[in-house]
Amino acid sequence: MHASDLVRMANQIAEYFGTYPKCESIDGIAKHIHAFWDPRMRDELKAHMDAGGAGLSPLLSEALTIYFKGPLAPKPAKVSSHSKTPKGAEPSLAPGGGDG
Repeated sequence: MHASDLVRMANQIAEYFGTYPKCESIDGIAKHIHAFWDPRMRDELKAHMDAGGAGLSPLLSEALTIYFKGPLAPKPAKVSSHSKTPKGAEPSLAPGGGDG
């Protein structure tokens, strides 16, 4: 597929999501491209971005930059064996356990 076709289609997606709040737009664009585009199309679009991204809308460029960085993983929790028991609800003593 030609880069010009990919740019046109991707810009149409960005135009659709452009009416949403910015964080939702960026998320929607990335999710749509990930879910509905063939990996070869995504690879070609990334190569086009790496070559300068001519013709891509600013919103699309921002969304794709975030998308191509990969998933954002939460920071792992640090557990210390010397820590106190966390505060919270008492365990259930009902027959069968749970909140019954």
